[in-house]
Amino acid sequence: MAATDKDALRIALAGTFSLVIALGIGRFLFTPALPDMIADTNLTAVTGGYLAAVNYGGYLLGAILAMAVPAHRARTAFWSALWVSVITSLLMGLSHTFTPWAINRFLAGIASAIIMVNGSALVLGALPNHLRARLGNIHYAGIGLGISIAALTVALVEQLEGSFPVMWFACGLLALALMAMLRVIPALPHAREQAHSRIPLNRRALGFLIASYTLAGFGYITSTTYLPVIARQQLPALDNAAFYTWLAVGLAAVPANLLWGKLANRAGERNALMMALVVQALGVSAPAWLPGLTGLVTSGLLVGATFTAVVALSMYCGRQLAPHAASMALGALTACYGVGQILGPVVTANLLESSGSFAPGLLGAAAALVGAAVLLLPLSQERF
Repeated sequence: MAATDKDALRIALAGTFSLVIALGIGRFLFTPALPDMIADTNLTAVTGGYLAAVNYGGYLLGAILAMAVPAHRARTAFWSALWVSVITSLLMGLSHTFTPWAINRFLAGIASAIIMVNGSALVLGALPNHLRARLGNIHYAGIGLGISIAALTVALVEQLEGSFPVMWFACGLLALALMAMLRVIPALPHAREQAHSRIPLNRRALGFLIASYTLAGFGYITSTTYLPVIARQQLPALDNAAFYTWLAVGLAAVPANLLWGKLANRAGERNALMMALVVQALGVSAPAWLPGLTGLVTSGLLVGATFTAVVALSMYCGRQLAPHAASMALGALTACYGVGQILGPVVTANLLESSGSFAPGLLGAAAALVGAAVLLLPLSQERF
């Protein structure tokens, strides 16, 4: 591997650790910790859904703010957001009531979106063209790696009979340690303007992609918010059911981007993205039509194997459609994904409250994912 290729790999790994901090821990630790938070406080599955929606509202605002960050300020915004993510993770363990949690989750949502948008623009922009797709998959694998770390930490704390604050403190301190690791990796460079002529922005194609990504945000979020809670509800006698299902999500997500990337090389990014959305729909709905541990683990594996790939493929397609305005395209995608994520937990919580079952919410989320795949049909595969 040439020296420049090694430098590119180090940048991609830096991006991986940033997503472990911001998304795997700062955002998705909430999911495996939620059953313990419900058991130890006055929080319920319904109010937990509202708390998740607050986080996704912050994610929406963060995406809008990230689009407004000038290129020369992108790295400053990125590092500031990393610190906010670490601090809010630690603060989650200091409260037992809704309002302080909501403030922390809102700020964590802002931070995670800025890291996703500005951080991804920095990482992808610094990678050479011949390595961008492959190393970009390594970058986005940080989400799955972080989810796995969070799941294992929660399981360890539960095994030691610790409480949910210990989960947040442990993962927050781990995130802090990863920040130190990021400091020894070469700084993420600014995305460079290409010397060649700019490719015109395909507004129609980008519009379809954004609409699809909005439904994808709505569709996947029910599982990534409630799956461990569903596991405890369906299998109350199996103490580790929540752990197994959420760990399945994280472990499946780590290699998923590389595998879907290989498929994209053969079938094209659009077709790979459509297939990932349909497979994800099967995974999201699995607990509704396949009750028990089999359905829960199947759900975890299929959702984990697809949701980070949907993010990576959509972001890659967005950047290809607007290579000279990457932050704008990635920010618009992330903002609309955030809209879907806000609506998802609220709709599911209301359906849960009225029906007493997660099944309507799961089936509705699956339908949204199928709709997201259908919206990609008008797009030309060659355009990606």
